[in-house]
Amino acid sequence: MEKLPSVRSTWSRFLVLTALFSALSSHGIGQNQYLTFGTGATPMALSSDYRSNGWNPAHISLSPMLQPDWKSAAAGMEFGARLSSEALNRTDLWDGVLGRSEESIDWQSNEWEDWKNLLAGEEIAFNLDITTTAAAKHWGKWAVAYTSRQHFQAEMLLDVSSVELLLQGGAANWFELIITTAGDTLQNSENNSVDLTDIASGLDLDGDAVLSNLLASTRLGFSWHRAHTVGLSKEWQLESLTLHTGIAGRLLLGNGFFKLDQQDGTLDAFGAFSNGFNIPSLATVSQPTTTQSLRNWGPVGQGWGADIGVALDWNKKIWASAAVTDIGSMEWRGEQYSIGQLALSNWSTPIIAAENWIEIATAALNPTTWFNGSETEIRRIKNGTTFHIGGGIHLSEQLSLAADASFDDSKLLGNAGSRMGFSCILQPCSFLRFDAGLSKWGNETIRVPLGLIFTTNKRGFECGLQATDIQGIWKDAQPEIGLRACVMRWVW
Repeated sequence: MEKLPSVRSTWSRFLVLTALFSALSSHGIGQNQYLTFGTGATPMALSSDYRSNGWNPAHISLSPMLQPDWKSAAAGMEFGARLSSEALNRTDLWDGVLGRSEESIDWQSNEWEDWKNLLAGEEIAFNLDITTTAAAKHWGKWAVAYTSRQHFQAEMLLDVSSVELLLQGGAANWFELIITTAGDTLQNSENNSVDLTDIASGLDLDGDAVLSNLLASTRLGFSWHRAHTVGLSKEWQLESLTLHTGIAGRLLLGNGFFKLDQQDGTLDAFGAFSNGFNIPSLATVSQPTTTQSLRNWGPVGQGWGADIGVALDWNKKIWASAAVTDIGSMEWRGEQYSIGQLALSNWSTPIIAAENWIEIATAALNPTTWFNGSETEIRRIKNGTTFHIGGGIHLSEQLSLAADASFDDSKLLGNAGSRMGFSCILQPCSFLRFDAGLSKWGNETIRVPLGLIFTTNKRGFECGLQATDIQGIWKDAQPEIGLRACVMRWVW
């Protein structure tokens, strides 16, 4: 089997990126989940101009939170990051995350059992979205917009067995794990009588079968790509109503993808990682030029996406909209992973300090933690088509209400199944807006976002900041740590 040639160098970049933005979040997966800078918990209902790309392109010409006579908009830098898990709603986890206990964990103690059970069975999701370039133009009844965004998302659900393997490695209770999860494998081996001596001296088993049983309830995955989106919108006058229609196309360029789960009872693990320019790539220069050889120099994933949407506006006071987004797919050129023969005594854990949750997460999402071999494979991954509905009302010049809901396939990486939000927007003066709301993703508990936006009167400079959950103000813990920010934005 071919050894993993590219994982470690690419993984180091991913680790730095994740640690950086996880640290940033602590202060304040289809393949497409957008955390674009919006208002409150309702980015689709309230987003406008270029910010509506990815939610509803009909909102390029419908701008409920901007002046109706805007002509142009441009962005400096906008980003959003969120770390979400029901485990974060437990105060005992915060003790481990913050390192409040100076004593190391004894792997054979009750404390170890508590820590193991704390990590097992909890789904953890991390999302990051960075808008690097964006602009929109509105003339007459037409509007057009462009955005360039980087998207990163990761999901992790570990069962008890996988936690033991991660944190203890060869010190895990292999005898109990193998007897309870891989009995069929042992019965088919030449040695049907297995004891601790055999395990200590090293016992070769069918590694893929054993690991498939050990990770039966484990789901791991991440996706990292850039999206270039162009949207076009037109408004149509229908007596007292204004109809807005929009369409958007998207070019997707992937840098990294990894997914591990059970497919029809068999462990399926696939990954693709971008190397950039390296010695093996340079060696192919002397070979005849083909379409495939040219693609090897670029990202390891290419794909497309499309959005369509409509919106109705009544007298610029009440609006409602619907959209279908993320139609399309990506093709990843990567590797199908396997472990081959498993020598139990040789399994080593990559974890140095079990209390470091970032180290546990990055090790779990690293294919080299679980596998030692791979075969080249090209795989097409669906984007995760999503249906959106939303709307809002201006009660006065100072007060607006909005709500939206999104529905997608929860089986795909990054998808929540459903996403709902409600926002209340208060504008006490011309240069300041406050927003507060409620949001709920899938089976997660309700979040309470709060933010503010500074503007220079009706047009000009805008910036803003939002915490995606503020329940920690009145509770000992909260299920999400997140931040959205608009560093610089102009409207004229």
